[in-house]
Amino acid sequence: MIVKSRLRWVGHVHRRDDHRLPKIVMYSELSSGYRERGAPRKRYQDSLKRTLSACDIDVQGWSDLATDRSAWRCRIQEATTKFEEERITAANNKRLRRDNPTQTPTPHPCRHCSRICRARIGLISHERACRQRHGQPP
Repeated sequence: MIVKSRLRWVGHVHRRDDHRLPKIVMYSELSSGYRERGAPRKRYQDSLKRTLSACDIDVQGWSDLATDRSAWRCRIQEATTKFEEERITAANNKRLRRDNPTQTPTPHPCRHCSRICRARIGLISHERACRQRHGQPP
């Protein structure tokens, strides 16, 4: 819903005159704010391009499409619906993978006494103690 509103607003601003403040702000650089050291200044255009590519809208030709209001609204409706479906599907798949792990961890048996350790680091510590206990060289 937020993505859809944002894209509708961008189309509206794009159709405005060049001297209007929202259009000037949309195409300008940020003068303050946090940015990574050595990275270029983030512009609104950069975040817009990320949103457009996430919604599978042509990054190069979006402005031509935005000039026709009805075509832009139809394209946004289709793109955001598909984007939301993919996002929800990906979230559900991620949740299923997290809640139902398919792989069980492989057991780590000790070579000396056949004790099963849950983690490899635990096996290393146990084998060191097991060798000392049985008098074997390290």
